Amino acid sequence: MMTAAMPAQEPGPLDALFAALRAGVAALAGIAVLLAVALAAVTAAVVGVLIAFAAVALRLRPRRRARVQGAETLEGRRTAAGWVVEVSPR
Repeated sequence: MMTAAMPAQEPGPLDALFAALRAGVAALAGIAVLLAVALAAVTAAVVGVLIAFAAVALRLRPRRRARVQGAETLEGRRTAAGWVVEVSPR
């Protein structure tokens, strides 16, 4: 049984509109992807600058000096209310 091939259908008046809508949606999707990538890049750059500033600030801060007066010992003892830790000189 042979079927006859259907003749090619001529484009209707809405086909051009649907083609334009498809192209517009594809263009908007591409723009959205580009904006997302740009936002991620800017965010990464800001975080990198913040980390760099923190590293410089930690590097330039004055160092704490240990107290050299006398050695101290921490003594802990258990009480009815819990543990108590006291500092006593050696």
